[in-house]
Amino acid sequence: MPYQHYIFSAQLYNHQGNPNQMIVNQIPKVKICGNTTIEDALMAAYAGADAIGVINVANTKRYIDLETAKQIFQALPIFISKVVVVALDTMPVDAAYNQLKSIERIGADCIQLHGEESKELVTELRKRTNSRIRLIKKVGVSTDERECLENALAYEPVVDAILLDTVVVGGTGETGGTGKEHDWRISKQIVERLKTPVILAGGLNPDTVTQAIAQVKPFAVDVSSGVEREIRRKDEFKVKRFVAAAKSVKTSSRI
Repeated sequence: MPYQHYIFSAQLYNHQGNPNQMIVNQIPKVKICGNTTIEDALMAAYAGADAIGVINVANTKRYIDLETAKQIFQALPIFISKVVVVALDTMPVDAAYNQLKSIERIGADCIQLHGEESKELVTELRKRTNSRIRLIKKVGVSTDERECLENALAYEPVVDAILLDTVVVGGTGETGGTGKEHDWRISKQIVERLKTPVILAGGLNPDTVTQAIAQVKPFAVDVSSGVEREIRRKDEFKVKRFVAAAKSVKTSSRI
C-alpha cells in the first residue's frame, strides 16, 4: 500500500515494492535552522525558505526556550513548516513524550530528534505522538559507510524523514551547526537506498549547496552556520543566496 509523507509543506508518495515508479523532477526544499529571533526567521521565510528551525537543546550555541520558539512560530506566514530540534537520548520515555507534547503545544509541525535516541525510544515516541506531528531523525555521517547506512535503514520505518549531518571525527561526536562537511558519496548511497525523504545537512553554504544537491539528490537541504553573520544571527545576503542556489537545481524523485 502507498504511504504518504508531509515534510516542509510538501507531500511525497512512495510506492513500496513497485518497480514501475514514475520519475519526476522536484526542486529541493530548504530549511533554515538555528533561528533565535523573529527578525531572522521572518527574513528567511520571505527569502523563500520552506521550513524554519529552532534549537531547543540546552548548552548549545543556538539554544532558545520554547516560549521564544512559540513567539517565532506565531510570527511566521502561513505554509511555512516549523521545526524544533531536540535531543532526548538522556530522557526516559515518559519524560521524552512529555517534552514532545510541550513542543506540539507551541505550534510545531516537525520535531527533529538530534541526539543519540535509540530506535526503541523513537519507536515508542512514534506510537504515542499525534500523527499531525512529523518526526525527523538525525543520522550522523562518519567515515564508516556501512554503519551510516545501517543506522539510516534502522530508523526509516518509524520516522517521516532522515536528516544526514556531519560527525566531527576525533571530537565529541557533536553534530549540527559545526560548519563541517562530510563525504557526500555516503549521503548519496543513503538517499538511493531509502524510500523515506532525506534531508542533507553538514557544512552547507551558498557556495557549496548546488554541488551537494546535484551529487546527493536529497529531498531537502538544511543550513545553520553557513548563513550566519555571527553565531545566533543570520546574514540576509547569505540566506537569499543559499535559497536561490538550492532552488536552482532540480533533482529526480520517484513517485
